[in-house]
Amino acid sequence: MNRLILISGLMLFSFFFGAGNLIFPPMLGYTTQENMWVSMTGFAITGILLPYLTVIVVAYMNGGVESIGNKVHPIFGTIFAIFIYLSIGALYGIPRAANVAYEIGTNHVLPVHNHVTLIVFSIIFFLIVYFIALYPNRIIDNLGKYLTPILIFIIAILCILVIINPEGSIGQPSGDYAQTPLVSGILEGYFTMDLVAALAFSVVIVQSFKMNGITDQKTLVKNVIKAGLISAILLLVIYFALAYVGATTTQAGFKDGTGILTFNSLRVFGSFGNLLFGIIVILACLTTCVGLVNACAAFAMKKLPKVSYKIFVLIFSLLGFLVSTLGLELILEIAVPLLTFIYPTSIVLVLISLVSIFIPFEMKFAFIIPTIVTLIISVLQILNDFKLFQPLNALYQVLPLSDIQLSWLIPFILLLIVGLIIDFLLKNKLAKSL
Repeated sequence: MNRLILISGLMLFSFFFGAGNLIFPPMLGYTTQENMWVSMTGFAITGILLPYLTVIVVAYMNGGVESIGNKVHPIFGTIFAIFIYLSIGALYGIPRAANVAYEIGTNHVLPVHNHVTLIVFSIIFFLIVYFIALYPNRIIDNLGKYLTPILIFIIAILCILVIINPEGSIGQPSGDYAQTPLVSGILEGYFTMDLVAALAFSVVIVQSFKMNGITDQKTLVKNVIKAGLISAILLLVIYFALAYVGATTTQAGFKDGTGILTFNSLRVFGSFGNLLFGIIVILACLTTCVGLVNACAAFAMKKLPKVSYKIFVLIFSLLGFLVSTLGLELILEIAVPLLTFIYPTSIVLVLISLVSIFIPFEMKFAFIIPTIVTLIISVLQILNDFKLFQPLNALYQVLPLSDIQLSWLIPFILLLIVGLIIDFLLKNKLAKSL
């Protein structure tokens, strides 16, 4: 059992640790310098703790993403789940992983970068994804036993060598990181949007335990908590190590974590560094993509049980390939409004679900009111971002924290309290009537 939990934890880590997770921490360390420990603590809150809590909530609800949305309304639950799987699946997550693997992983390896090489790379990439995702009962073995340990080993070697032989010493922070390092780190973790991915990955981890004969709900939740904790600890250690790599990089001019890691790979490994960094990025994207294809196929099969899992794996692999050929820039343009719409709502639903675990009465309005208002605020944010309706833009801009894209936060907290009070009063009224 302990072996299964360990391998499942490694698998979950590999799902979360995509290329974005690889390059965010070094840039955070590079920017925050001596405030790295504080800012990375903030990053860990939203980039590790929230996704970890999401995994636990989905396991506890025992019904996947849809069961969380059903607390608002069954129709809402279905639509919400479809939006989640579209955003992390064919429209964004899957093709983005392939494009990042190509753009970053082969940047210093391939002599030519054009649309033809992108297509050829994508074909090979998605063939590998397809064959690994094709057998869900082997995903734990393929990722947890083999690919993830290789990925962790390569990253660990790079980080250890840089820590032993840093390029320079940690300096002074600048900008927001000098004044509000904790808040800035929290926002960086928020923008990874890993909580949305966790809604899907948690279903995969739950199913993997069920396929290994664990059907008792309490045992299942306990195992998911342990596997999630392994994943969270690994992410925490590697994120802080990567941030330290960035903080000790003194050469100026880096605009993202890619340049920082490439520079340090070349510094400690010589000409072999480019190839090594490319392998790290491609492996990180590959494992994430396998998890996404598996999660999307499992959800689609649940909705259309007459179609086999293998057919859906093929469909999502093909869709991922086709969208990936559009290029990273166009994919990001498509995804921004979709993610803006669903991400705050996803966080709100997870947090309310977490509260409901500890509340001794049924929550109804505490789910409905904050969720509906958060959806409305998300629409207002999209209109404001794209400057589509000026009168409503002014309304959005007066909301607290709208300048840092957290305009939903304070209304959510207040309305959650209002909803809990209403549910409590209704419970007492019902009790008296009986």
